[in-house]
Amino acid sequence: MTIFLSEQLGLPVVTQDGHRLGRVADLSVQLGLEEPPVHRVFVKAGRRRAHLLTWADVIDVTPGQLVVRAPADAVEADPRRPPLEPHELLLGRDVLDTQVVDLRGLRLSRVSEVILRRSAGGLDVVALDLGSAGLLRRVGLGRLARRRPVNPLAWAAVHLSSRRGHQVQLTTDAANFRRLDAHGLAELLTRLSTHDATDVIHAVDPAHAAAAIHRSHPRTGRRLVHALSLGERRRLAAAAATEHAETIVELSRHRSPIRRHRFLRTAGWRLNRPAER
Repeated sequence: MTIFLSEQLGLPVVTQDGHRLGRVADLSVQLGLEEPPVHRVFVKAGRRRAHLLTWADVIDVTPGQLVVRAPADAVEADPRRPPLEPHELLLGRDVLDTQVVDLRGLRLSRVSEVILRRSAGGLDVVALDLGSAGLLRRVGLGRLARRRPVNPLAWAAVHLSSRRGHQVQLTTDAANFRRLDAHGLAELLTRLSTHDATDVIHAVDPAHAAAAIHRSHPRTGRRLVHALSLGERRRLAAAAATEHAETIVELSRHRSPIRRHRFLRTAGWRLNRPAER
């Protein structure tokens, strides 16, 4: 059974004896699996009170409410800054309405809906909707949304560009960007901001990063190389194949485009994509 994240946000949360705890503010997952299960429920009980419940506390999910056991081990939380675990992120805050890079089609898109599915353990995240159907459903145009095709993208095929999503992926060994070949990594670097792209460069093997820069469009390559320190450039060149090291050195000689104007990851990337394989 397909369940949409937007339908869960705002649901009343009540205990078995009918005591109301608050409303669902968000659901969290931990990165690492291709279809990660919902890990915790972020419940707001007013403007200043909130807590995190484990999904194991959830007894039933209905269209009208979330029924939970009396939470003896609920984590008190600041409504603005919930205390998340190292590989944990919030689906509403860190995924919904944010831009993602499709690692298979290598395009930049915005998430209109998060698609979940019931499983033996609860709810699993299976895909993201990048089309207009999710957005129409969320603004109350359900009948029109049903006429639009859902444009799903498997959760395992995305790189999140939200601040928290990006940072968590960098620290996760199973993050999908680590499985890209040099050409795919070059495509990803093209679509990320300079800061996020250099984060990815630091997170992968230096020889692999150098190969990706070598395959990048020269303008993108110059931007990335000049964003690195001299020591980082030398580290990449030392680990790289001869041809790739020569590219790093050559790009370092040219003036950086960063100093002339602000870089927008959505401006001009179609012209500055890596050459075809």
